[in-house]
Amino acid sequence: MKRTYTILALLVMTMVSLAKEKVNVKYLEEMELVSVVAHLADVPGYNWDKQYVLGEYLNDVDSCFAPYKRHPAVEFVRKKLEPHGFSWDFPMAVARRFSIVNGKIVYKKDLVAGYSDYYKRISKANEKKFLALLQKFYTDSRFQKFYNNHLPLYKECEEAMQTMVDKIDFGWYDRFFGPKQYCEQNVFLGILIGGANYAVHNKKSAKGKDVEIVDAVMGCCSRRDGRIYYGPEYTLPIIIHEFNHSYCNPLNEEVWEKISDKATELYTPNAEFYKSEAYGNPLYVMNETFVEACVIRYLMSHPELDLNGFTIEDWIQIDLRKKFYMIRDIIKVLEEREANPDLYKTMRDFMPRYIEAVNNYKVDSLSPSTLSTP
Repeated sequence: MKRTYTILALLVMTMVSLAKEKVNVKYLEEMELVSVVAHLADVPGYNWDKQYVLGEYLNDVDSCFAPYKRHPAVEFVRKKLEPHGFSWDFPMAVARRFSIVNGKIVYKKDLVAGYSDYYKRISKANEKKFLALLQKFYTDSRFQKFYNNHLPLYKECEEAMQTMVDKIDFGWYDRFFGPKQYCEQNVFLGILIGGANYAVHNKKSAKGKDVEIVDAVMGCCSRRDGRIYYGPEYTLPIIIHEFNHSYCNPLNEEVWEKISDKATELYTPNAEFYKSEAYGNPLYVMNETFVEACVIRYLMSHPELDLNGFTIEDWIQIDLRKKFYMIRDIIKVLEEREANPDLYKTMRDFMPRYIEAVNNYKVDSLSPSTLSTP
């Protein structure tokens, strides 16, 4: 009987693992609505030109919504929201807070209020006013008709991205960082996001449990041979990157007092550059460095992944151009985490070694140590 229970337990664990590893791709009307308004308001992260956004779609958006360039919703974003942080990832965070049901914007009541410092970037009063103005824009501009007319394009994007997402080993996250018991992962698309990609985090209450919602919101599509195309050499590492944020950011925040001096020492002489890259403080740079080092560890442990000839060293060089100078040192120390799973059962258990690696970095040299290949 004991053996039977053991087999059943293993089967259940396998089924749960398989369920977690299937991540579906969706194009959401709510996200596109907010993206269009942000684009009309010239919000950073939504004001790309045709070099980064599918030209045919950009033309459709600009021609269709030209009469609404001064709509109250657009003016509210431009004058009241964008100066206080409504840019880059945050419009997509707002879009995930509501649903469109029968043409009406409905706020999601199952979300945990204020999760991930949401209300530090928008007041509850401004959020309420924005959603009311967004409803007016939705009706006035006949946005639903525009969205429905482009459903074939959105579907093509979904299918092209799904072929990329299906190549990712989502079980790696639990193995590498330690398991999350209640976590929902999604990939959403937005053509107007262009050359940017975002991680958006929420929590919702479901059957008495808080479920973490981790969204990777992806832009950057093009056409190849007439079909929507997402290149694996940039798409796969970026998806891995965006999901890494939900693990790496909280860990960095937990140990911030122990690494902040070193992080600030690195940040200060490069502050203007980092700000130009939307990394407005040392914590953001450390989050990105940690996230990117974990991306490289994923790529190293999955040599079968076809990146169109793009190499690990190519990706590291991109990180160095972003001035993530600690990248090689963090990659190297993370090798210990993988080599000693019994000693470090989760990434949280490993953080003392991470702290040591950060604080041992010689800022004045800016010459990361030699990469160790597993």
